[in-house]
Amino acid sequence: MRFSRAVFLSFLILLSSVRCAPARDLSSIFDELDSKGASTEAVGELEAYISRNPSADYIDEALMRLAGVYAGRKDFARAASLYQKVIEGFPASRLRFEASYELGAVRYKSGQLRDAKSALEAVATSREAGIGLRTKAARLIKEIDSASIGAEKMAEGPAIGVLLPLHGNYTQFGEQALNGVLLAAEVFGSGEGPVEVLARNVGTDPASVEAAVSELASNGRVVGLIGPLLSATATEAAKYAQSKKIPVITLSQKDGVTEAGDYVFRNFLTPSMQASALAEYACGPSGKKRFAVLSPQNNYGAELAKLFTKEAETRGCTVARSASYPQGQADFSSEIKRIFGVQVKERKEGRRVIKEYTPTVKIDAVFIPDSYEAVALIAPYFEYYNITDVQLLGPSSWNSPRLADLGGKSLEGAVFVDGFFADSAKPGANDFTKRFREAFGAAPGVIEAQAYDAAMMLMAAVRENNGSLDREALKERLKSMKGFRGATGGLYFDSRNEPVKRLFFLTIKDRRVVEAQAN
Repeated sequence: MRFSRAVFLSFLILLSSVRCAPARDLSSIFDELDSKGASTEAVGELEAYISRNPSADYIDEALMRLAGVYAGRKDFARAASLYQKVIEGFPASRLRFEASYELGAVRYKSGQLRDAKSALEAVATSREAGIGLRTKAARLIKEIDSASIGAEKMAEGPAIGVLLPLHGNYTQFGEQALNGVLLAAEVFGSGEGPVEVLARNVGTDPASVEAAVSELASNGRVVGLIGPLLSATATEAAKYAQSKKIPVITLSQKDGVTEAGDYVFRNFLTPSMQASALAEYACGPSGKKRFAVLSPQNNYGAELAKLFTKEAETRGCTVARSASYPQGQADFSSEIKRIFGVQVKERKEGRRVIKEYTPTVKIDAVFIPDSYEAVALIAPYFEYYNITDVQLLGPSSWNSPRLADLGGKSLEGAVFVDGFFADSAKPGANDFTKRFREAFGAAPGVIEAQAYDAAMMLMAAVRENNGSLDREALKERLKSMKGFRGATGGLYFDSRNEPVKRLFFLTIKDRRVVEAQAN
């Protein structure tokens, strides 16, 4: 069949009109979003429209609506990114101050107090912003400044004092711990938060500690303190809390911190806990008896090397060889050859000189107390020098998703410990991770988990004491508490108020960090 030229041109015009039909306008998408709610289909259509028409009218409103959806889903990172796009991409928009306020709000709910305050101040100090919005921003700034989080939900009842670095170089770690406490206190939950959180900035300056502890201790509603996080102020905080007779659960690995008195507890992963757990694992049913220690020449490496050696020998094992190296070293040939007594034999194949390496010292496992970057450099030397059937052991500093990528197959089967693992199948850890993701839109780490458990233990002590705020009784409840199970598993305090718990054993399998089975 043949078509005339006129028919053919008509067909092309029809095809072009079909293929170039304009997409639905933004108002109809908004109507559908409102009618369907934040359904996956409606949100996907809005995202597609924004992607196709980045400069169209009302894109700023589209970004605000999309950000609101993600904020409602508690995906705060994505919501913040969209609010930031409105602020930076549409400086003349009537919505820019609302975007700044909402950005501050989601930063606040993410525990990023410094960034939240910065966004809110842009609203509160601008005469261009509406009075209502300026008032709301000023009110939230005041709450951040006073660090009395959840106060609007609290008329009376218990409060928790928190001593953390919320300004300066260690802000990130302070905010991580604060997020764990806030989750325990249900400050951002839909129901009534059972506990008010009174946070005070305590960094590296010991002078800041006494005033913070004194202020919080003078508030009869404060049942106990959590923190500090940094070793520089842990001893002072413990001493002042003991003098005020207020329970404090420190989040520091500072030696001897609980020796300040019976009101001072600790819930933090210490070097001695890691060394003991690894030695128990390696000297157990696996039958390993002869160990080597390869450590960096710094305080961290030296302390862990000493502790592991003591714990292994206490269990009837032997640390047969040890070697150390300067921090930052990249070539570990001499240390590996010395530990394993590697003998070198050369032979020629034509013009090539072939070196054959034979280890002569039998070692069952090697403990390497260094960072994940360092162990990723060290591990390939074992294969290079023909060293096989050796278990690699490490502390919590190995725990990084990048470890498996950097070390490759050389680290398959290596075992290390940590105080928490977000992907653990254990009920306490699994439940905590799920709640944390729902609240903050991100996976928690060990700092968040330990702070969460500390807050939960204080709250459990209040409940077991029939709601009484008597600090002497609460201290005794903490000392005698045995059935507590939190994010990091079962936990109680020994006679020295030190934590007793099982650590998480991790390994590399198929180039992924997964949970290992402890012996």
